[in-house]
Amino acid sequence: MDNGIMPDNDLHQRTELLTYAFDHHPDGMAIVDGDGYFIEVNASLVHMLGYTEEKLRQKTWEHLVSRPACSGGGSVKSEAAVLHQRGHLVHVRMTCLPYEGKGKEGYKLLTLEEVTSPGQPEREGTSTQEMFTFLSEKSQNIISAYSPDRFFTYISPTVTDLLGYAPEEVVGQPAAAFNHPDDNIKLREHHQTVVLDQNTVRFTGRVRHKNGSYRWYETTVEYIRSVSGDILQVIGVGRDITERKEAEETIAHLAYHDMLTDLPNRRLFKSRVSLLLKESKGLHGLLVVDLNGFKDINDTFGHEMGDRLLVEVARRLAAAAESDGVVARWGGDEFTVLQPYLRNREDLMALQERIRKVLSGPLVVNGRSLAVTASVGAAFFPEDGDSLETLLGHADAAMYRVKHRGKR
Repeated sequence: MDNGIMPDNDLHQRTELLTYAFDHHPDGMAIVDGDGYFIEVNASLVHMLGYTEEKLRQKTWEHLVSRPACSGGGSVKSEAAVLHQRGHLVHVRMTCLPYEGKGKEGYKLLTLEEVTSPGQPEREGTSTQEMFTFLSEKSQNIISAYSPDRFFTYISPTVTDLLGYAPEEVVGQPAAAFNHPDDNIKLREHHQTVVLDQNTVRFTGRVRHKNGSYRWYETTVEYIRSVSGDILQVIGVGRDITERKEAEETIAHLAYHDMLTDLPNRRLFKSRVSLLLKESKGLHGLLVVDLNGFKDINDTFGHEMGDRLLVEVARRLAAAAESDGVVARWGGDEFTVLQPYLRNREDLMALQERIRKVLSGPLVVNGRSLAVTASVGAAFFPEDGDSLETLLGHADAAMYRVKHRGKR
């Protein structure tokens, strides 16, 4: 007699049949939990999206789909674009069904049927995919894709040679985790100002290599938007410009620093002093330091020995001025020192005495002990002048008075 209860063997056969249908269905199928993470996926979905089953289980549906889908209750049918492991979009017809079961609140069953890209014949779509794959794997740049919340969904294999990471170490991670912290601040400010019709932008910033160092990258970013203007995906092409950046920094450094001593040169010293005098009305001191006996050393031992002596003098002056002072090579054997924010005149006099002492001791260059002394003249802002030119004139005159009196 039929009592409405399915025999155990029939229930077992039905479970096996449903499992077989799920595993071998020609369309992609998946079960996702309430947070959107993949719980079960079939072989067709693995083949369709290019990820391994293990990698899919580490992702959420929202990280792969181009727009919000499968929200709300009941059965939902829609079309969507899903990100393939290689970075291109797979267009699908999707059916989303609530998956009811004990302890399965929010679970959903997804069925994905692959369709050709809108307006694109299937043969052309395949050709574009193959071309993207070739460019991604052979390019000397890093090609990446990430979600609107800036989590990597794809990174080209070139990341291994250029930055030391395996692609699986990057995919699923936030882009900010690989940027220099200072650059992340600038990027966040930029993202807040991206306007609706701005689809292509260029960033320059530092990217962390796996060995802990940073490389400079120039990245061109393309925003893929929906009809309503929402960002669906972000595609980036990054080019290593470290050598160019270092060359630019070297050129900029040389423009403001003395090539021999690496101290600030006359241009940089003028700029810093002028800015200080303009912005601050405190007590500041300026020294002019001229070496005594340098010409004799140059004539006796040659210019190479003289150059080495100047390098050692520069080192000692910088040490005497400590962190607050600015020491510059003014030209030849003459140096200038800015001592800002003095408490009183005695602070500058103390520095003046330290400089005399550090330069009065023997300077050993190439194993030879050389003797030089220094004549130092001082000027105070604002009492001796309110401009760099006036202060320099006052300090220079004081230095010559010291030199002519023969003081050491």
